[in-house]
Amino acid sequence: MKEVKAFIKSASLIELEKAQALLGAAIAKHTEQQQAKQDVLDLLKEKGLTLEDLQDIVGDKRTKVLPKYRIEHEGKIVEWTGRGKRPKAFQDVDLTKHLA
Repeated sequence: MKEVKAFIKSASLIELEKAQALLGAAIAKHTEQQQAKQDVLDLLKEKGLTLEDLQDIVGDKRTKVLPKYRIEHEGKIVEWTGRGKRPKAFQDVDLTKHLA
């Protein structure tokens, strides 16, 4: 808000009118989006659905990668797909001996 107040003090009439137009457009867009959200929520309620129901439909499009390596480290089973950074349990270990 300090920046806005500083702008208001130093701006010309033309700059203030441009800022007013931009703010009006931003407020209208925000109001429109809020109304759209409320319309969707009302439709869901009317149909007896929840947001969780929609999340189940969309789901995660990434495929689950099965672990390629498995090792027991400090009493726990550690699995690794072979992707990304190598876990500490697999540091300095021959991976061919720990295929899953």
